[in-house]
Amino acid sequence: MTSSIPDSSDLDRFSVALQVSREQVGALYERSVGSTERAHHAQLLAALQDLSTAEEELRAQHEAIVETQRELEIERRRYRTLFESAPDPYFVTDEHGIIEDANDALTGMLGLPAVHIIGKPLDAFIDPHGRRELDARLRALPRGKRLDEPEIKVKARDGRVVPVEATISILESLPGGRTSFCWLLRDISVRQETEDSMLALNRSLNARVAQRTRELELALEGEQFARKDAETANRIKTELFARLSHEFRTPLHAVSGYLEILQQNIHGALTREQRRDVERIHQAQEHLMALVNTILDFAKLEAGPIELSMTEIPIEETLVGAEALVFPQFAKKGITYTHHAGDPALTAFADREKVQQIVVNLLANAMKFTPKGGSVDLDWRLEEESLLVRVRDSGPGIPADKLEQIFEPFVQLRAPGDVPIGGTGLGLPISRDLARAMGGDVAATSTVAVGSVFTITLPLRKRASGSKLTAPKTAG
Repeated sequence: MTSSIPDSSDLDRFSVALQVSREQVGALYERSVGSTERAHHAQLLAALQDLSTAEEELRAQHEAIVETQRELEIERRRYRTLFESAPDPYFVTDEHGIIEDANDALTGMLGLPAVHIIGKPLDAFIDPHGRRELDARLRALPRGKRLDEPEIKVKARDGRVVPVEATISILESLPGGRTSFCWLLRDISVRQETEDSMLALNRSLNARVAQRTRELELALEGEQFARKDAETANRIKTELFARLSHEFRTPLHAVSGYLEILQQNIHGALTREQRRDVERIHQAQEHLMALVNTILDFAKLEAGPIELSMTEIPIEETLVGAEALVFPQFAKKGITYTHHAGDPALTAFADREKVQQIVVNLLANAMKFTPKGGSVDLDWRLEEESLLVRVRDSGPGIPADKLEQIFEPFVQLRAPGDVPIGGTGLGLPISRDLARAMGGDVAATSTVAVGSVFTITLPLRKRASGSKLTAPKTAG
């Protein structure tokens, strides 16, 4: 329908005209009651009824049109409010790129009032670089779809170039077949600055990591060189210890031989004073020989793997043989020594000579630090597949934080003001290394002012064996 829609005044005029027609028809009907035209009154009444119905329908349509116009106006105002208050720039162009409408966000981005934007070509505000490709994509854009442009550069009034993302969609075709495009822009300058900062930070971090890696490589090379130097120095030290020990042992053995000749009165009897002096020289020679042997053992351990003669050894017999070497020293110092014997038939898998050396070292250490009148105990037991030998003394004890230090070479603990005790500080480190070489260990527990307990742990059988032995009954 192309004619204009009738308004209220048109309907009122129609109603007045309709009312006049009704009166005229009624008068005519009264005058022609007796005439032949009365036959047509039914047709006139039907026409009148049709006119009344048409009037009602026309009035209802008019009310519906008015309501529709009111709703459209409400929707138009709502759309306009959303359009103007949108936080992102939003505008409409025709198919030739002429801006037809724009919201406040676009005017704020460009720094221009709307009157200087609407009616202007889009090229006036968008960087022409890549514009031809964009126009080609817009022409190929299917209806109902949208085009997302990752970056378009918008030129503001003050000369700034603002990078934006653009979402472009097609409006419904207008009368005459014209097409319009809706443009929604999003400022991505802050995001790009953040990305640029992140890239710069990554480059800086990569450079720092590369520099630190190089520093670590140089430090590692230096550490490797230092380790080689230390290993070389340690090997030289070990060789020196071994050579000196051998060189010391030769004259010490000679001294021991001449002392025995003197003690046997081969060159004549000795006076009491001479015999006492010879005995002191002999004691000093034995002490010096023990030190030399200890240093030699340490040098052997430092030189490389220890040669072991692993076999089944009788436990009780091995321990008795070891304590016989130091028992006289307990008696001489006035220390009570107690051996808690076990089953003489039980055996362990170990090197007998090395086990005796460990036990001698532990007993000598206990004798050295136990005061006159104190006590030293030795006992042993079996626990699952291990042999446990314990040496307990009543010495001054060791602080808990020093227990591991005593197993370091050349370490000897003593309280401030105490007189240094003889020895090299190698007995315990050597004992632990020997035990570990045989698959066992040496550990210590201690209570200050009460005493210490040193425990040797050794395997009963070869590790491949799965048999278990019961613990022996110990006397004591």
